[in-house]
Amino acid sequence: MNPSMSRRQFLETAGAVTLSSRAVSAHGIDLPRPARWPQDKLAAISLTFDDAMRTQLDNAVPILNRYGLKGTFFAITGPGSSWLKRIGDWQRLAAEGNEIGSHTVNHPCMLKDIEIHSQNYTPEMMLKEIRDSSQDIAARLGAQRGLTFAYPCGDMTFGPPAEQVRNQAHYLDYVADYYIAARGYNSWAPVVAEDLNPLTVPVLGWTFGKDFSSLLTTMEPVRRGGHWGVFVFHGIGGQWLSITTQTLDELASYLKEHSEIWTATFGDVVRYIQESKALGVQTGGSGFQFLLTWPLDARIYDLPLTLKWTLPSSWKSCSAEADGRPLAISATAKSGFEAVLVDVPPQTKRLLFREK
Repeated sequence: MNPSMSRRQFLETAGAVTLSSRAVSAHGIDLPRPARWPQDKLAAISLTFDDAMRTQLDNAVPILNRYGLKGTFFAITGPGSSWLKRIGDWQRLAAEGNEIGSHTVNHPCMLKDIEIHSQNYTPEMMLKEIRDSSQDIAARLGAQRGLTFAYPCGDMTFGPPAEQVRNQAHYLDYVADYYIAARGYNSWAPVVAEDLNPLTVPVLGWTFGKDFSSLLTTMEPVRRGGHWGVFVFHGIGGQWLSITTQTLDELASYLKEHSEIWTATFGDVVRYIQESKALGVQTGGSGFQFLLTWPLDARIYDLPLTLKWTLPSSWKSCSAEADGRPLAISATAKSGFEAVLVDVPPQTKRLLFREK
């Protein structure tokens, strides 16, 4: 495998020598397989906001609401934070479908010009930051689906230099104990779904001071590759590391107009990727019936999956059922073979296709 090639690119290149990339069972029947993104959309974007700032509540949220978009807000939960000062606003935001994640209690950071300094932290202190923030958010929001995390300053270690290698392992272990996924800040790249490490999700780079055209340029590799792009914002129309409200408005308008891009919260994109990877599909023994297994925790990984199925050559159309309940055939795709797309509810056991 070419070291400069992603796993997806390698698999797609290898698959190009065959007649098609269809998944085929041992019985020669095409198996349904998850679409890259819901409804086979082109790419995915998440809008994330750090520090739970007042300008996010006052300026960003009205813009997201105007265009029907949802964001992910990583909250600092300690004393004096906007999280505590405006807890009712954050609770309403979560109830409306936005995601609230953790940015620790006090935002300990390795940068010497930002207090609190994580160079002074012990493993016990960092564990408390991660655990207490998780418990506070879950208790105040009644969160049951699992929380996500953003590393303060993008740092994934702490303590004095001699202990930082060992502490990096501690840090990742602590995060894994309390969160389903974590977003970095210092690693810049589109996310290739097959290569996802949910504890070290990269971002698309700095956003502060940029205009809409710059953000659009940043997003282009995501569109071109069919990947996931994670934007990170801080102040909106004020406060630190800010972008203007006009810039966010133009970006939100663009995402609303371009429905081929799936704009979703950070946690939901992780859920879709992880469910897609874990889903088991096998033939059901008779006709075009398939047995599905969903090995992940159903309380956390609860998104429908879009499955793509190639019709038998003699079929013109079909109907579909999930555990005996009718499913909408929501789209038709053409790539040498007729294919249908169906959104399958999580934990579906039996999927059946019939010719129409």
